[in-house]
Amino acid sequence: MLVLAWLPVMLPALGIFAFEFSSTEPDMQRMIVSTVSGPLGRPDLGALILADPESARHEVWSTLILAYFRYPQLFAMVGLIGLIAPLLISYDLRTKAYLMYFSRPLSPTQYIVGKSAVIWFFLAVVATVPAWLLYVMGVLLSPDLSVITQTWDIPLRILAASVVLMLPTTTLAVVYSSLTAESRYATFAWFATWAMGFVAYQFLTFTTAAMSGKRPPRGRRGPINWEEYGVDLDRWRLLSPYHTLGKVEAWVFGLDTTAASVVPAIGVLAGITVIGFWIVHRRIVARLSV
Repeated sequence: MLVLAWLPVMLPALGIFAFEFSSTEPDMQRMIVSTVSGPLGRPDLGALILADPESARHEVWSTLILAYFRYPQLFAMVGLIGLIAPLLISYDLRTKAYLMYFSRPLSPTQYIVGKSAVIWFFLAVVATVPAWLLYVMGVLLSPDLSVITQTWDIPLRILAASVVLMLPTTTLAVVYSSLTAESRYATFAWFATWAMGFVAYQFLTFTTAAMSGKRPPRGRRGPINWEEYGVDLDRWRLLSPYHTLGKVEAWVFGLDTTAASVVPAIGVLAGITVIGFWIVHRRIVARLSV
């Protein structure tokens, strides 16, 4: 599965390759402009690539790496954690293996961090490391190493986006695992949270436009500015973990284009992390006191 999770990195890699050769290869330029203007919904960035490729480099790289985080890797993360996390604590509860752990000088906090580190490692392998390799590839394909002065912050933004991805998702998965001795219930709760949140957001957000009769004309091509049709993309965002993570990750990369503040989304993710850790810690302490 890890090999499959790495395959999507080829798409942003191809985009960076096309951008770096766009100044000398018209076909490459048309390819990257059509990609950022169409599928990525950034016609303004496409125009900037045509006008001034040098000043567009930072934003192009950031946009492609964010797309990697947002689409293939977020779905890979959901599947990967859904396979690994449910067993981490529920299996210990069912078999009483936690008694073996705590027969040594191990605190509940260390136990939780150790279990979480398993997930962090796999997420780093499928998200952080490939994103860093994308950056290195971009530097190597550039005309000279002076591009590092333009893009030095991107590796740090990748690390920050990885933390945003890892902490709340891992905590939520570990909470579900700690609440039941049956891993299948934890697995169901994990996938249901993502699926129901996504569906609820899509339904509540776009039903408004459908009921008001404001909708894009049929046959329209290119990106759609939904705000022109009375769609508030942020109103119901906090119902969906997927869209909440997307809001914060876009902000981390400096690419958040929606009007609402990012603070509520950060607050929700921080709350999941803190409250989730407290729940798991309390569950472990309660088991040990029996």
